[in-house]
Amino acid sequence: MSAAPEPLEGETQKLVTMVNQVARFFESQAHEPGVLGVADHVAAFWTPRMRDMIFAHVDAGGADLRPLALEGLASLRARPPKAAHRRLEAAGGLSVGTKPGSDAG
Repeated sequence: MSAAPEPLEGETQKLVTMVNQVARFFESQAHEPGVLGVADHVAAFWTPRMRDMIFAHVDAGGADLRPLALEGLASLRARPPKAAHRRLEAAGGLSVGTKPGSDAG
């Protein structure tokens, strides 16, 4: 019998929660725009440190991440953050990174 995975700690758990919330929002869209929407959101609103931390979590197995969150992060990692919005818009989505005031807040 294997042991239960250890709970995520502090900041990493917050980032997992945040990216999962973003993924839940984009799950209502077609698959490719959803994946690219997650990538675009993280590229536009997360600091490089936050991205580094979530990528380290993915590299460690990505516990508790929703499938769309994992795919969005993989998409972001595969291309520079500034290119994420272009891919999203080419797939028919709307980039929050290029539309001022389009995100909550």
